[in-house]
Amino acid sequence: MSAIVGIGLDLVEISRVTRSLDRWGARLVDKLMDPEEASRLPAGGEDRARAVAAAIALKEAASKALGTGWSRGVHWRQVIARTGPPATVLLTARAAHVARARGSSGATVTSMEARGDLLLAEVWLLE
Repeated sequence: MSAIVGIGLDLVEISRVTRSLDRWGARLVDKLMDPEEASRLPAGGEDRARAVAAAIALKEAASKALGTGWSRGVHWRQVIARTGPPATVLLTARAAHVARARGSSGATVTSMEARGDLLLAEVWLLE
């Protein structure tokens, strides 16, 4: 296995995402996802909220593994989350550039766990 360049963890409350979707709807999804990524979401209800929460957790964990958070030109839409199974992330644009600058090929290992209202995502950025 390759060396680990960065590790990121994130915990998201599904109920909080549900409230955000109720308030902001498509505006929230448009901020977080490009059209192709958004097209893979379930149409509505609890399944949609859970999928958006999973994507947020994966994207946040990836931004932490990069060491940037959402700064230095790294944006939400540059981390493509596939909630799986298996859960994966793909780094694009500036996020991929930052990964390469840190000595990563851009490869990642991800894991996700759900417990009640909480989703925990972990992303390892590999050499």
